[in-house]
Amino acid sequence: MKKWLEKQAVFNFTLRIFAFFAKRGGFDRLTEKATTQSAQLNILLNKPKPAKDVESLAKTWLELMPPDGQEYFKIEEVTGDTAYTQIHLHCPLRGSGDAHACYKLMNYDRKLMEQVGGQLVVLESQSSSGKPYCRLAIRKAGDAVEDLIPAHQR
Repeated sequence: MKKWLEKQAVFNFTLRIFAFFAKRGGFDRLTEKATTQSAQLNILLNKPKPAKDVESLAKTWLELMPPDGQEYFKIEEVTGDTAYTQIHLHCPLRGSGDAHACYKLMNYDRKLMEQVGGQLVVLESQSSSGKPYCRLAIRKAGDAVEDLIPAHQR
């Protein structure tokens, strides 16, 4: 069962379902609950250890993505306090202009990072940036993030 749940095809299918609901305002609570529970299931299945530094956080994020889809998830750069990552899979929200739906959908990744001692901010979203990828910033939990402008607030 674990191997099936971790497949990129299952991830993509689930992403399409969650995106459908994220685009519709009346389903905000459902979207939040579904993405949170999916992240909790991922944590339960993979049992990642809490990360001690930002590079470990980025590597853990990568490890929590589907093993057969690793080419879609990249660590771009790690600075002193921030890891910049990218998601290159084709998001169902791409080009929609709905960065708020993206924010709701990315609750999944934020919850993953919370579970291992980090926090995640979407800096650029496929939904609104015109780029074929999303760009994220990861920092340790408790570190300031006020300098990171989330895509849905631009």
